[in-house]
Amino acid sequence: MSEFADIDLYKLDLLRFVAECRSFTAAAERAGISQSALSRQIQAIEAQLGVSVLIRTTRSVKITEAGAILLRETEAIPNLLSGAIRRVREECGDARKRISVGLSSELSLAHTPGIFHSSVRSRFEAKIEVSQGSDSLLFERVRANGLDLAIVCESGQRLDQVEIMHRMEDRFVILAPSGNPPGEGASRSDLKTWAATQHWMIPPDGSTTRELIDGWAAKFGWKISPGMVLENFDLMIQFVALGMGVAFVPRRALSAFPRKYQIARVDVPGKMSRDLLAIRPRFSSTPDHVKEFLEGILFS
Repeated sequence: MSEFADIDLYKLDLLRFVAECRSFTAAAERAGISQSALSRQIQAIEAQLGVSVLIRTTRSVKITEAGAILLRETEAIPNLLSGAIRRVREECGDARKRISVGLSSELSLAHTPGIFHSSVRSRFEAKIEVSQGSDSLLFERVRANGLDLAIVCESGQRLDQVEIMHRMEDRFVILAPSGNPPGEGASRSDLKTWAATQHWMIPPDGSTTRELIDGWAAKFGWKISPGMVLENFDLMIQFVALGMGVAFVPRRALSAFPRKYQIARVDVPGKMSRDLLAIRPRFSSTPDHVKEFLEGILFS
């Protein structure tokens, strides 16, 4: 029996509540127990570890480094347990098999057919649950075993904490309304001048693609002032076609746009691209129906 067996999921949940609420009163209310009962559970954790997990002041409560390590390193445990229970029900009981897939909010509609290619062709029987979110959120959900699969943009995340199943280069182009591209064969100087006068539609600060665009612009000395901020590339293409501005968009996204006579591609120096990754939890076994889904993805 482990010397730390008394630190169970219940105590970890209570510690997480206090860390998130920064208040014993609010955390106790959330947990549905008294404040004194909550304090006793936290004290039991500290007694087992021999260190403080919380710093208490008259106004608030703050997690210590030890507490943060404990929560971070045990984050996946509830999902691992629920995943094990789910597998027992699906493979040994009569529960319908399911797959939870996360899609980056930075993808376009044209990125999705290849992801679900096999499930359409083979009449996949498992229930597919699809959610969207930021790259950082999806990465954390996969890392914590909360998703079977996610399609994200490669960024500064610790990729050694997940398993990469597929990788695809995603090239970008600049789109302008058909009546507003720079002249053919324009010099780099002319292109910079043109760019500085445009109404740009770009992704929000903090997104993987925004960092990519900002880095590219800094490298070539372009001044790109955002006139509209949005993360949906399909909307960007529609707005460009309406003459509302110019935008960097994935080249693949153009395949889903039917009125190509309304838009024009702008040739620019260098290459801008990102890598899209299909990732899965690193430390969990993969059920056969999830393997079948992963193997059927057309990611190229």
